Amino acid sequence: MTKRFHWFLIAFVVFACLPTIGQSALFDWDEVNFAECAREMIVTKDYFNVTINFQAFWEKPPLFIWMQALSMLAFGINEFAARFPNVLAAVFTLLTLYRFGKQFYSEQMGLIWSSLYACSILPFMYFNSGIIDPWFNLFIFNGIIQFYIGTQTKIHRNFVLAGCFIGLAILTKGPVALILIGGAFGIFFIIRRFKGFPSIWNLFLFLATTTFIGSLWFLLLIATGHQEIIHEFIAYQVRLFETQDAGHGGPIYYHWLILLFGVFPASFFMLAYFRNKTITRSNVDQIMHGMLWFTLVLFSIVKTKIVHYSSFCYFPITYFAAQFVLYQWQNGFAITKKVHYFVLSFLLLLALIFGALGYLVGHTSLILDYIHVNDPFAIEGMKEHYSWSFIQLIPFVLLVTTIVLLFNYLIKNKFKNYFITLGTGIIISLVSINAFVVPKIEDITQGAAIDFYKRHQHEDAYFTTLGFKSYAHLFYGNTRPGNEVTQDEKAVATGILSKPAYFVAKIQQKQEFMSIYPDLQLIGEKGGFVFFKRTTWIRCKGK
Repeated sequence: MTKRFHWFLIAFVVFACLPTIGQSALFDWDEVNFAECAREMIVTKDYFNVTINFQAFWEKPPLFIWMQALSMLAFGINEFAARFPNVLAAVFTLLTLYRFGKQFYSEQMGLIWSSLYACSILPFMYFNSGIIDPWFNLFIFNGIIQFYIGTQTKIHRNFVLAGCFIGLAILTKGPVALILIGGAFGIFFIIRRFKGFPSIWNLFLFLATTTFIGSLWFLLLIATGHQEIIHEFIAYQVRLFETQDAGHGGPIYYHWLILLFGVFPASFFMLAYFRNKTITRSNVDQIMHGMLWFTLVLFSIVKTKIVHYSSFCYFPITYFAAQFVLYQWQNGFAITKKVHYFVLSFLLLLALIFGALGYLVGHTSLILDYIHVNDPFAIEGMKEHYSWSFIQLIPFVLLVTTIVLLFNYLIKNKFKNYFITLGTGIIISLVSINAFVVPKIEDITQGAAIDFYKRHQHEDAYFTTLGFKSYAHLFYGNTRPGNEVTQDEKAVATGILSKPAYFVAKIQQKQEFMSIYPDLQLIGEKGGFVFFKRTTWIRCKGK
């Protein structure tokens, strides 16, 4: 069964992810940000220094960007290559959950745990993205599990492996990996009253391995005289905790809601597990509690609120959910059907949302007729005409069909059929969302700007934005060394240039920029964006 399930997981990822990861443009900021760093590595052939706009980039270490660069060398500089590393992350994540579920409990537990992770909304969507977190979370999870096994077996190798994984996590996203493993085990050992605390030697092995691997890039920066990047990197990490970086703020319960609805259906089953006292608890539960509550409390306190900051919680949430499903798998619906009626109710709400999205992506003007939008950029974007066909309603139809089948299995007490249909129906619906709806959403929100950059990417010109931050003009404008804009917008809009410059702004600031920068020539408007060109450089050449 093990080998067959391994191949099944690989086939699932291939058919569920690969067909759609190249269908929509990369989303600003994070997806485009990391992909642009990888593109610049290829353009400059400098695979050591991470840059954005060909300037030093200190916000993230290079491991994930190296993965993207390698993928782009294999598949070309495109969306498929930028997202492909996370398809590999999906394979390794699901195999990891299957393996540890089987090791700690049974093959059924491994199967259910990996399946629940695969069919929960946000985990599945992140496997189709180009952001860092799937690999970062996988490294931390493996590090924590290896450390946990080490506390049970006292085998040195597990602590060395734990250090290797946490070191890789540091090379992926930074020292927050140490905070997460430290917090998780802090709660774990407090619950156990420090029973089984590792020896000084094993702690040394873990810390030494973590330090060696995690500091490799930083040591190389010091050796090559780039200490300033380390200083900026540390300052950025501190800023994320103390301020609402990049305007990403939110209430203290932000991540609680994200996890409740974003990790559906696993989150609903987890709550049912917490309410049920008849399911046998184990030591593994304790470390999972440590992962969940420390991560959730930490990022509830942190002022910067971004959806994927709490994504490490997906592992313990799906673990607790799998415990509940495994118990019901073995006992049918003997516990309660109430949770499953909640699941069906939320699925119905989700189907209505999918249906509304599928219809409105081709009829955006209807939003203006019924909803007051106090945002000129959004209003202009919705006024555009977008093609539509009934295929945009496929996710809605699939989910409604799933609900009907689930209700039938529920009333007939066919739990195994119910669970298999639930997972399959959600996954197929999410695949169809990625195939038919997400590309339309991307087109509405940023498509006009992306098309503009692509249309002019072969010109020897500068590209920049006015009044908003973006990385899309770098990636889709195919910016080359010598075409990067390192000055502020005023210098580019009014100073002496050696080549033409293109500017993109949002519609609400059109008149403002035309007034303060009279050299800009308005060359187009679309989708809430306005496009300018400046060619006064010609006069500087005496032509």
